[in-house]
Amino acid sequence: MSGVLCVPKIITFSILGLFFVLAPVSDGSPGPGRITGDVTVFQKKFFGKLKKKKDMSGVFVYITGFKSETPENVLDIVQEDRKFYPDILPVVAGQKVRFPNHDHIYHNVFSISPTKVFDLGQYKDSEPPKFVTFENPGLVPVFCNIHPQMLTYVVVLENNAYAMTDKEGAFQVENVPSGTYTVNAWLPHAKRVSQEILIQPGQDVEIHLDIKEILKMKPHPRKDGSDYPPEEEMTIYAD
Repeated sequence: MSGVLCVPKIITFSILGLFFVLAPVSDGSPGPGRITGDVTVFQKKFFGKLKKKKDMSGVFVYITGFKSETPENVLDIVQEDRKFYPDILPVVAGQKVRFPNHDHIYHNVFSISPTKVFDLGQYKDSEPPKFVTFENPGLVPVFCNIHPQMLTYVVVLENNAYAMTDKEGAFQVENVPSGTYTVNAWLPHAKRVSQEILIQPGQDVEIHLDIKEILKMKPHPRKDGSDYPPEEEMTIYAD
Protein backbone atom coordinates (compact mmCIF):
# COMPACT_ATOMS: atom_id res chain seq x y z
CA MET A 1 0.00 0.00 0.00
CA SER A 2 1.69 3.14 -1.15
CA GLY A 3 0.77 6.68 -0.97
CA VAL A 4 1.73 10.17 4.31
CA LEU A 5 0.07 10.67 7.73
CA CYS A 6 -1.61 12.46 12.97
CA VAL A 7 -5.24 8.70 19.90
CA PRO A 8 -5.59 11.22 21.76
CA LYS A 9 -4.88 14.86 22.14
CA ILE A 10 -1.56 14.71 23.95
CA ILE A 11 0.36 12.97 21.19
CA THR A 12 -1.43 14.25 18.11
CA PHE A 13 1.44 16.45 16.95
CA SER A 14 4.39 14.73 18.63
CA ILE A 15 3.81 11.45 16.82
CA LEU A 16 4.00 12.72 13.29
CA GLY A 17 5.78 16.06 13.38
CA LEU A 18 4.04 17.24 10.26
CA PHE A 19 5.08 20.54 8.67
CA PHE A 20 4.53 22.34 5.41
CA VAL A 21 7.14 23.09 2.75
CA LEU A 22 6.33 23.41 -0.92
CA ALA A 23 7.88 20.76 -3.17
CA PRO A 24 10.89 21.89 -5.16
CA VAL A 25 10.23 22.92 -8.76
CA SER A 26 11.53 20.51 -11.40
CA ASP A 27 14.56 21.73 -13.33
CA GLY A 28 14.30 19.19 -16.12
CA SER A 29 16.76 16.78 -14.48
CA PRO A 30 16.00 13.04 -13.98
CA GLY A 31 12.65 12.17 -12.43
CA PRO A 32 11.72 11.67 -8.78
CA GLY A 33 13.58 9.28 -6.53
CA ARG A 34 12.62 6.22 -4.53
CA ILE A 35 13.06 5.31 -0.87
CA THR A 36 13.38 1.66 0.11
CA GLY A 37 14.28 0.03 3.40
CA ASP A 38 12.96 -1.86 6.36
CA VAL A 39 11.61 -1.28 9.86
CA THR A 40 12.38 -3.58 12.80
CA VAL A 41 9.58 -3.69 15.36
CA PHE A 42 10.45 -4.47 18.99
CA GLN A 43 7.99 -5.56 21.70
CA LYS A 44 8.37 -5.93 25.45
CA LYS A 45 8.92 -9.37 26.92
CA PHE A 46 9.39 -10.46 30.53
CA PHE A 47 11.25 -8.10 32.90
CA GLY A 48 11.06 -5.26 30.40
CA LYS A 49 13.43 -6.76 27.86
CA LEU A 50 12.75 -6.17 24.18
CA LYS A 51 12.36 -8.80 21.48
CA LYS A 52 11.83 -8.58 17.74
CA LYS A 53 8.25 -8.97 16.62
CA LYS A 54 7.68 -11.91 14.27
CA ASP A 55 5.23 -10.08 12.02
CA MET A 56 6.50 -6.57 11.29
CA SER A 57 3.68 -5.57 8.94
CA GLY A 58 1.42 -2.59 9.53
CA VAL A 59 4.04 0.10 10.18
CA PHE A 60 3.33 3.33 8.32
CA VAL A 61 6.35 4.90 6.68
CA TYR A 62 5.73 8.38 5.32
CA ILE A 63 7.64 11.40 4.08
CA THR A 64 7.15 14.93 5.42
CA GLY A 65 8.38 18.10 3.79
CA PHE A 66 6.30 18.62 0.65
CA LYS A 67 2.67 18.78 -0.46
CA SER A 68 0.81 16.93 -3.20
CA GLU A 69 -2.63 17.41 -4.74
CA THR A 70 -5.70 16.01 -3.00
CA PRO A 71 -7.04 12.86 -4.69
CA GLU A 72 -10.65 13.11 -5.86
CA ASN A 73 -11.63 9.55 -4.89
CA VAL A 74 -13.66 8.93 -1.73
CA LEU A 75 -12.31 6.30 0.68
CA ASP A 76 -14.35 4.03 2.98
CA ILE A 77 -14.19 3.10 6.65
CA VAL A 78 -16.75 0.32 7.08
CA GLN A 79 -18.60 -0.50 10.30
CA GLU A 80 -19.16 -4.26 10.42
CA ASP A 81 -19.39 -6.87 13.20
CA ARG A 82 -18.91 -4.04 15.71
CA LYS A 83 -15.51 -3.19 14.25
CA PHE A 84 -14.05 -0.60 11.89
CA TYR A 85 -12.32 -1.67 8.68
CA PRO A 86 -9.53 -0.80 7.98
CA ASP A 87 -7.78 -0.23 11.31
CA ILE A 88 -5.78 2.64 9.82
CA LEU A 89 -6.71 4.74 6.80
CA PRO A 90 -4.22 7.23 5.29
CA VAL A 91 -5.72 10.15 3.38
CA VAL A 92 -4.30 13.32 1.86
CA ALA A 93 -5.47 16.62 3.38
CA GLY A 94 -8.77 17.63 1.80
CA GLN A 95 -9.86 14.07 0.99
CA LYS A 96 -13.33 12.77 1.83
CA VAL A 97 -14.10 9.54 3.75
CA ARG A 98 -17.40 7.63 3.69
CA PHE A 99 -18.59 5.72 6.81
CA PRO A 100 -21.11 3.02 5.75
CA ASN A 101 -22.70 0.89 8.49
CA HIS A 102 -23.05 -2.76 7.45
CA ASP A 103 -24.51 -3.86 10.80
CA HIS A 104 -28.21 -4.19 11.62
CA ILE A 105 -27.56 -2.30 14.85
CA TYR A 106 -26.86 1.37 15.47
CA HIS A 107 -23.39 2.86 15.55
CA ASN A 108 -22.39 6.44 16.36
CA VAL A 109 -19.08 7.39 14.74
CA PHE A 110 -17.25 10.32 16.33
CA SER A 111 -13.87 11.91 17.01
CA ILE A 112 -12.73 14.55 19.47
CA SER A 113 -9.26 14.91 17.94
CA PRO A 114 -8.09 18.54 17.66
CA THR A 115 -7.24 17.73 14.04
CA LYS A 116 -10.89 16.96 13.23
CA VAL A 117 -13.88 16.98 15.59
CA PHE A 118 -17.04 15.35 14.25
CA ASP A 119 -20.12 13.39 15.36
CA LEU A 120 -22.11 11.44 12.75
CA GLY A 121 -24.97 10.52 15.08
CA GLN A 122 -26.73 7.15 15.21
CA TYR A 123 -27.52 5.21 12.05
CA LYS A 124 -27.55 1.57 10.86
CA ASP A 125 -27.35 -0.40 7.62
CA SER A 126 -30.80 0.63 6.40
CA GLU A 127 -29.74 4.29 6.35
CA PRO A 128 -27.39 6.09 3.92
CA PRO A 129 -23.69 6.31 4.82
CA LYS A 130 -22.29 9.57 6.14
CA PHE A 131 -19.23 11.49 5.00
CA VAL A 132 -16.41 13.51 6.58
CA THR A 133 -13.81 15.67 4.83
CA PHE A 134 -10.42 15.81 6.56
CA GLU A 135 -8.87 19.18 5.79
CA ASN A 136 -5.77 19.32 8.01
CA PRO A 137 -2.80 16.94 8.43
CA GLY A 138 -2.74 15.02 11.69
CA LEU A 139 -3.87 11.84 13.41
CA VAL A 140 -7.62 11.41 13.95
CA PRO A 141 -8.62 8.53 16.24
CA VAL A 142 -12.20 7.52 15.42
CA PHE A 143 -14.52 5.78 17.89
CA CYS A 144 -18.09 4.55 18.25
CA ASN A 145 -20.09 6.20 21.03
CA ILE A 146 -21.97 2.91 21.63
CA HIS A 147 -19.28 0.21 21.34
CA PRO A 148 -16.00 1.01 23.17
CA GLN A 149 -13.99 -1.67 21.33
CA MET A 150 -14.42 0.11 17.99
CA LEU A 151 -11.34 2.15 17.06
CA THR A 152 -9.74 3.20 13.81
CA TYR A 153 -7.26 5.91 12.82
CA VAL A 154 -7.60 8.34 9.95
CA VAL A 155 -4.10 9.56 9.20
CA VAL A 156 -4.32 12.85 7.33
CA LEU A 157 -1.18 13.47 5.29
CA GLU A 158 0.30 16.43 3.43
CA ASN A 159 1.23 14.26 0.43
CA ASN A 160 0.84 10.74 -0.93
CA ALA A 161 4.44 9.59 -0.35
CA TYR A 162 3.85 6.76 2.09
CA ALA A 163 3.97 2.98 2.36
CA MET A 164 3.05 0.22 4.76
CA THR A 165 5.57 -2.45 5.77
CA ASP A 166 5.14 -6.11 4.88
CA LYS A 167 5.65 -9.02 7.29
CA GLU A 168 9.42 -8.69 6.95
CA GLY A 169 9.27 -4.98 7.70
CA ALA A 170 10.19 -3.99 4.14
CA PHE A 171 8.75 -0.91 2.44
CA GLN A 172 9.12 1.17 -0.71
CA VAL A 173 8.04 4.77 -1.35
CA GLU A 174 7.97 5.83 -5.00
CA ASN A 175 7.97 9.21 -6.75
CA VAL A 176 9.71 11.30 -4.09
CA PRO A 177 10.80 14.68 -5.53
CA SER A 178 14.41 15.76 -5.04
CA GLY A 179 15.10 17.60 -1.82
CA THR A 180 15.77 17.14 1.89
CA TYR A 181 12.92 15.45 3.75
CA THR A 182 12.14 13.43 6.86
CA VAL A 183 11.27 9.74 6.71
CA ASN A 184 8.93 8.79 9.57
CA ALA A 185 7.65 5.45 10.83
CA TRP A 186 4.62 5.05 13.12
CA LEU A 187 2.13 2.47 14.32
CA PRO A 188 -0.33 2.36 17.23
CA HIS A 189 1.31 1.65 20.60
CA ALA A 190 4.60 3.16 19.40
CA LYS A 191 6.27 6.55 19.25
CA ARG A 192 7.21 7.97 15.89
CA VAL A 193 10.79 7.45 14.73
CA SER A 194 12.33 9.69 12.08
CA GLN A 195 15.40 10.07 9.90
CA GLU A 196 16.37 12.95 7.61
CA ILE A 197 17.34 12.09 4.04
CA LEU A 198 18.52 13.87 0.91
CA ILE A 199 16.95 12.77 -2.38
CA GLN A 200 18.85 13.59 -5.55
CA PRO A 201 16.95 13.56 -8.88
CA GLY A 202 16.27 9.96 -9.91
CA GLN A 203 18.16 8.59 -6.90
CA ASP A 204 17.25 5.52 -4.83
CA VAL A 205 17.86 5.84 -1.08
CA GLU A 206 17.84 2.91 1.35
CA ILE A 207 17.32 3.32 5.11
CA HIS A 208 16.65 1.24 8.24
CA LEU A 209 14.49 2.24 11.20
CA ASP A 210 13.80 0.63 14.60
CA ILE A 211 10.49 1.19 16.39
CA LYS A 212 9.30 0.06 19.84
CA GLU A 213 5.69 -1.11 20.12
CA ILE A 214 5.47 -0.67 23.89
CA LEU A 215 2.92 2.07 24.65
CA LYS A 216 -0.24 1.16 26.56
CA MET A 217 -3.58 2.59 25.46
CA LYS A 218 -5.85 3.97 28.15
CA PRO A 219 -9.64 3.43 27.93
CA HIS A 220 -11.21 6.27 25.99
CA PRO A 221 -14.37 8.15 27.05
CA ARG A 222 -17.58 8.64 25.10
CA LYS A 223 -18.11 11.81 23.09
CA ASP A 224 -19.49 13.67 26.13
CA GLY A 225 -16.51 12.66 28.29
CA SER A 226 -18.42 10.03 30.28
CA ASP A 227 -17.49 6.36 30.71
CA TYR A 228 -19.15 3.64 28.65
CA PRO A 229 -21.95 1.83 30.54
CA PRO A 230 -21.89 -1.98 30.93
CA GLU A 231 -22.81 -3.79 27.72
CA GLU A 232 -26.08 -5.13 29.13
CA GLU A 233 -27.28 -1.54 29.48
CA MET A 234 -26.70 -0.85 25.78
CA THR A 235 -29.59 -3.00 24.45
CA ILE A 236 -31.49 0.14 23.51
CA TYR A 237 -29.16 0.46 20.50
CA ALA A 238 -29.72 -3.10 19.23
CA ASP A 239 -32.82 -2.34 17.15
